[in-house]
Amino acid sequence: MEPMARLPLTEYKRKERVRLTRDQLGALQGMDPSPSIDVRPTPGERTTFDLTPGSMVGVVRLPDLTIEIAPKVSVQQVIFLISYALGQLHLLPTRVDVGIADLVEAMVRLFHDRVHRATHRGLLHGYETREEALHVVRGRIRIDDQLRRRFGLAVPIEVSYDEFTPDIPANQLLKAAVRRLARLPLRSRESRRLLGAMRAVFVNVSDIDYRPADTLPDPPLNPLNAHYQPALGLARLILESTSFELSAGEVRAASFLIDMNRVFEDFVVVALREALDLTAGAFPQGAKGRRLRLDSEERVTLEPDLSWWENSRCTFVGDTKYKRASGNDARNADIYQVLAYAVAASLPSALLIYAAADDADDDAGAVYRLVDGRLVEQAVLDLRGDSDQVLNRVRALAARVRWHRARSTYAGRAA
Repeated sequence: MEPMARLPLTEYKRKERVRLTRDQLGALQGMDPSPSIDVRPTPGERTTFDLTPGSMVGVVRLPDLTIEIAPKVSVQQVIFLISYALGQLHLLPTRVDVGIADLVEAMVRLFHDRVHRATHRGLLHGYETREEALHVVRGRIRIDDQLRRRFGLAVPIEVSYDEFTPDIPANQLLKAAVRRLARLPLRSRESRRLLGAMRAVFVNVSDIDYRPADTLPDPPLNPLNAHYQPALGLARLILESTSFELSAGEVRAASFLIDMNRVFEDFVVVALREALDLTAGAFPQGAKGRRLRLDSEERVTLEPDLSWWENSRCTFVGDTKYKRASGNDARNADIYQVLAYAVAASLPSALLIYAAADDADDDAGAVYRLVDGRLVEQAVLDLRGDSDQVLNRVRALAARVRWHRARSTYAGRAA
């Protein structure tokens, strides 16, 4: 069997004159969720296309072709950002190579580590209600069902009972993530071994196939399942990042794609929250649990990535952008957006945080004084370097957040 062809791409960089068959093009355009690759026919040619990836990085497997979309930062850095956002400061025990195909392998190793930490003392159990027809009484008899289904018969008996079992939504979610990873193209024998070990752990747990449109289980946090939360957070990311297109029962196309927009936003929110020593209630992501409206009728809802609240009053707003800070059109739209947040919160200023991951001369530290007297500051978070360097830069951004909040507090007192 000939090895599958590989097509290396880099996020936001165009690759010209790529040959795609009709099957490959159809599979790529029909994937759900979309890999966010802009595909356009090469001008003047019939059989080639110009491909420009968006913010999705990872692996897309098409018929006889594997597309590998590399991030602007290293795979190790992507894993660090994901791990930190999930509340896990421990990185992988070994260094991850920069090859984008290893992103899947790295996620397998990271997930195995989290699952092992969660289950090494045994699977979490819980009570699940079962309704069955048995030859003995267990729990309570379902009288209505017994009369309707078994009229005149003594057995079987329609009963309902609570069973203490590992077959609960939390374990079903973890097993579903294991099964998703197992269907992706894996080069490493070690990755396949780790997946086999995880499948053995969940052998007594039901197989649940969550579709892209399904709402994933989110068991409420309590002292009994707190040790499961890191693994569950990573499982949700895996399930949301994978997709398959089936044809005659076989996988025709598959993808594992991580949205770097989301990764960057999640990381900045969590890292700033910790640098400011705030709770999720005081510094929510997307203004979760808060009311921020742009119009007096309160029909235009706003959800800034960053906001700081004191009781019901918003004292700071900001937004994250995983893209270069240069470019007038994009920058103007970003300013309009964050200005709307400042207006809705009655604040004198706001902060825009862009990601920097290359040597581009981004316009860092720009300040825009707007005609209504408000101020929008543009900052850049450089994601290069080791974790300590990145977190030190986050602490510097936290100082800017405090400065903006102090301006709002002073303005409130002056009013």
